[in-house]
Formats: sequence, C-alpha cells, structure tokens
Amino acid sequence: MPKATIVIVGGGFAGVKCARELRKLLSKEDYKIVLFNRENHMVFHPLLAEVASAAVQTKHVAAPLRQLLHGVRCRTEDVLNIDLQNNFVEYEAYDCTRQKMPYDHLVLACGNRPNLALVPGMDEHAFPLKTVGDALKLQSHIIDMMEKAEVCDDPRRIAWYLSFTVIGGGFSGVEVAGEINDLVRSSRRFFETIQEEMITVNLVHAGPQILPEVSPTLRDFARSQMAKRGLNFYLNAKATQATREGVFLEDGRFIPCATIVCTIGTTPHPLISRLPVKQERGRIITQPDMSLAPYQNAWAIGDCAAVPNAESGELCPPVAQFAERQGVQLAHNICRRLRDEPTRPFYYKTQGHLCSIGGQSAVAEIHGIRISGFIAWFMWRAIYLFKLPSFTQMIKVGIEWACELVFPRDLSYVKTDTSRAVSRAFYKQGDYIFRQGDPATDFFVIEQGDVEILVHSHETEQEEIVAVLGAGDFFGEAALVTNRPRNASVKARSNVLVVTLGRSLFSEMSANLGPLRDAVAGAIKRRRNVWKDLPDVRRILDGMKLEEIMEPVPGGVLHRDDFLDGILQLFCQHRLDFCCVVDHNDKVVGVVTRSDLLRTIETAANFQGQKDDIIRVHHIMMNEPITLRKNELIPVAVNTMREHGLKNLPVVDEQDRLIGCVRIETILAQVVNELTKKRAIRITNEFIRPAIPKNV
Repeated sequence: MPKATIVIVGGGFAGVKCARELRKLLSKEDYKIVLFNRENHMVFHPLLAEVASAAVQTKHVAAPLRQLLHGVRCRTEDVLNIDLQNNFVEYEAYDCTRQKMPYDHLVLACGNRPNLALVPGMDEHAFPLKTVGDALKLQSHIIDMMEKAEVCDDPRRIAWYLSFTVIGGGFSGVEVAGEINDLVRSSRRFFETIQEEMITVNLVHAGPQILPEVSPTLRDFARSQMAKRGLNFYLNAKATQATREGVFLEDGRFIPCATIVCTIGTTPHPLISRLPVKQERGRIITQPDMSLAPYQNAWAIGDCAAVPNAESGELCPPVAQFAERQGVQLAHNICRRLRDEPTRPFYYKTQGHLCSIGGQSAVAEIHGIRISGFIAWFMWRAIYLFKLPSFTQMIKVGIEWACELVFPRDLSYVKTDTSRAVSRAFYKQGDYIFRQGDPATDFFVIEQGDVEILVHSHETEQEEIVAVLGAGDFFGEAALVTNRPRNASVKARSNVLVVTLGRSLFSEMSANLGPLRDAVAGAIKRRRNVWKDLPDVRRILDGMKLEEIMEPVPGGVLHRDDFLDGILQLFCQHRLDFCCVVDHNDKVVGVVTRSDLLRTIETAANFQGQKDDIIRVHHIMMNEPITLRKNELIPVAVNTMREHGLKNLPVVDEQDRLIGCVRIETILAQVVNELTKKRAIRITNEFIRPAIPKNV
C-alpha cells in the first residue's frame, strides 16, 4: 500500500512548525511529508535587521531545511499551480518541465511577498527586507555609502551619501532604523572625514505614532530614545514617490537620501491569488480549524491565511508567534482528520510584543507587563535566541552577540560588478537622469514617460532642448560607444520609468545582437549635430515661432472608447494621416495613424469568440505619444521628428491640453521660402554692386 502524501507549500515559521510536528505525530512508514520552498533554508525574519547592520552573520539567520526537518522531503522547485479539485500540485522540475505531484492533504503556508510598487519609484529605488539576500544587499550598500562619503570632496554629496530613510513605523521599520543608526554612528570612528553631524537617519510613518501595536507609554519611550540618538521622525507623513535622489512626501516635502528602506506593502503569493477560494485582502479565508471550505484535505496557515482566533473572535495578525502556533495546531488537526475525529478551532492568546530600538535598548510588553530600556533589550535577545529553529544557530548567534559587546562590527562587504546589472529606475518630473559631462555608465530605455535632451549653449550659457524622447526610445548610447563623457543632459519631462543596462552588458549585447547594434548605429547617425553643417537653416529655425506655423488639428479628435466605424469615417472624410486621442480634459492620451488602421485586422482576429468583440480606439492607438508644448523651439520639433520618423506632432498647452499640431512640410516650406528670399537678395546685390562708382 503506497504511503499517504502530505504536501506543504512554504518553508517559513508556519510551514516548518507544521512539518516538524507532523513528523513527530505520523509514522515514516505510512506517511510521506513533502515541503516545497524556493530557498533551501528557513529565514528567521526578526533578525534580518541585525544582518543588515552587520551585527549577525548572514547565514546564521538561515536554517537549512534538510538539517532542520529530519524525515521531511525538502524540495526547492517552484510550485506553479495547485488543483484543489483533483488533488495535485504542479511544479517546475530540475529539467524545467512541468511535473505533477498528487497529495492526500495540502497545507498552504507560502506567506506573502513585498510589494514596493504601491508607491511610484519605490520598487526601483528602495530596499525591501524580506529575505537574507535583501539584508545582505542592504548591508553592503550602507557600507558602500560610507566608503564613498569618506573620499567625496563635495559636502552636499557627503550629506546625501550619509542620509538613510526608512519607510514604515511598525516593528520592522523601527528595528531596521535603529540598527542602521547604530551601524553608521558606531563605525564612524574608522573613517577620517565622516563627522557625527553629517549622518542622518529618517523614519517616515503614515500614522501619528510609531509602533501602533504597543501601549502609548512604550511608543513615547521608543521615540524619545531614538530621537536622542539622532533619528528624525516624519509622522503623519505618506511617501508618494521615490527617486534616485530621495523620497517625496504627500505634503510636498522632499527628503534627500542615498538609501531608502521600505518595510510596508505586501502582495499575495501568485499561487494564492489564482486559487478558487474566498479571500480577504489577498489572504485565504479559512474555517476556524484552518481548513479551506469545501475541501476536507486542504488547509492554510501563516501570513497567506486569514485564520479566525477563537480566543478573541478576530482574525490572527500576520506575525511569527501566531504562525508558529498555527503550524503546531494544524498538525494535530490533520491527524484528527486522518483518524476521522473532529478538528478543533484555532485558539491562541498572544504572549506580547518585543521591539529593539537600537543602542542596546528595546520595548517589551509581555502578559501585560511593560518593560523598556536595557532590560527589555536583554529579554529581546534572550527570547529570540531561544526561538531560533536550530541549536547550531543558537550557539553561533549567541557567540556573535557576545563578541559584539567587545569588538566592533565587521565593515567588510562583497562589492558586486554593478556594470553588468539590468535594473529599473524612476525619475520625477524635472529630475536629471544624467548631466552633460558626466561619466558614461549606463544605457537607458524609456518604459514610461518623456525625457528632454538638453545641450549647453556657449552663446547663451544656458541649456537648450534639442529633442524629446518617449516610451520605447533609448538614450545614452553615444558616450558608451565612444567611451567619452556625456555630450548632453537628459531631464525627465514627465514622471519617467526607465530600464538601465550597465556598460559591460550593453557592450556585449550591442556587439552580438544585430538589431540592437543597427538601432544604436542609426540613433548615433540621427542624433549628430546636423545644424553645424547648416548654419543658415539653423538661424532661420531659431527665428521662427511655433505659434506661427502651428495649425488646427485636422478633422477633430477621437476618444478612447470610440468605435472602429467612427475612426474610419473620420479618416476617409478628412483624408487624415493621423488623429489625436484625448480624454475628457482634452489631454492627449494617444495617436492613431494610417498604419495603426492595419492593426484592426489582427485585432479583429484576436477578438473572435469573445463576449465583447467590438474594436475601439484604445485597441489600436499608440499610447503616450510625443507632444510639443506651445512655447517649444522649432529645432526641437525638427529633431524630435527626425528621431521618430514622424511627419507631424501634436501641440499642447501648459496643462497638456491639445491646441493644435505642427507638420514637417510646413516647417520646410518656411525654411525654403526664407532661403529663397536670401538668395534673391544676394543675387540682386551682386548685380547692383558693379554699378556703384568706386569713389562713392
């Protein structure tokens, strides 16, 4: 008779506790327990902040699952799908094929994932703190910022390097802010130029008080103690944008900083969001015994589950002490189900709260008793030391904590080759992506938004816009190819999201990928300064105003939900080359050209069999088109048209509302007319000059 299989998805507190308890309760001869976890270790999350501050070695907070779970089959394959009806999970096997594993009982304990994308730019510029890798990366970055500040000769840049901002005033945010503050200030003595007043650590919290879970007296103690050690608090402050230069708040304030740590924002695991079960805010709603109705062999625990607590009548909070207790009690419920006995509802009374605030100080609330200061910090370390999942970890972490009381923290770090990286970056409107003269380090592709290409004019001693680039365009290639400093500045015209490729990766791709190589060569050719060889044409263009050549938009405008027949009627009636798409505020959101009309055939084929098969404007239009502002210079219009191969461009006012368009033939006609006039004057002067007496 084959063994019954119990599959556990997730190797966090809940999953590991459940697997351990099941292995104790069930015989190896009759039951096989399989645990899927992407990493081969369990992360002890409460100590990640200490890893980030170099107080604890990285591996000492990661317990290897195979050494931790004797008799449990641990697998690191990704689970791709769960079929609750047919009782099997699909996973990606070692050879990248999809394999199925049937189960008799399934436990979902896969937790959730950080979702920094809730705040624009946070995903690109902030550090999460969810995994050991996150903590190690943050640790290396902090030390790297101190190294750069040590050798920097610009006081403003030094202050930026030594500015650290943490988003979120809960347990994780307070602990990591305190640890960063301890690391930087205690390590300052090893650097010659870094002074105490140069260091800034900020904590941004949307609520009126940090640590809302603890009592008011402990909150006030934590805040006052952290403030004494130099932390700045931004309370009732909501972060709205993050850029490479810092954080923007809802009230318009800007916090410049080189390091942003985000401890807020989570998203459900993709597996959870696809399951046909009731959910609340991304968490599976379970029965009181942690089972998933109507399935008798499926269960959910931990952060991914909304488990009712019989002790309080409320849902359990997503914290470690509840996850561990859920894992233990679920193991007993599964055994009861196997014996056809009634299961029991989850019941647990919280033991209290602990939070380290840095400086060998903490706040604790245990069974209603409130403790703060050094005693609370000592209790915090003692309790978490004994909560570590393996005896080996207890010994190693205990030794490290003892050494930290005598020796300084280790400031060594592994400096990875960032020149090969592919990353994304967010820039707020008005931010410089790079400036003329900067060293060339990256190649950029615009994902969203528009940028301006600016060149410093020696005549006016000001920057002049020479072209506008939009979504799908790239820039930064010329300096990388020629190995020279940037020959122009690039500034965000709107909020911009870009994909960046490091120098080495760009060089490899452009050398071996034909289409990219050709696109780069074409861009370099297009973007050379043609006006240097056509000074007369440039002078004519500089003397022209956009208002002089701007024309009304021909044939009217379209809206996103207009139907295909309306599009065709407009194009046929007015013989249009293009038509602008506007929203209810007359802002340009798209453009439809004759070429776009060809896509209606492909779109119609894709719509076959769908409930709504009516083709509308937004199905075929080009989103986020390039636009000109009415005060733009004519050379900007010409360069932008050359860059994109366009014959016309929409013109908008200061509020981005459509007011007209400009055509290349109109510009060229004006240029030819002016050149003809000048030539006629020159020829006339040549005929008249000989007739003038020499003595006149």
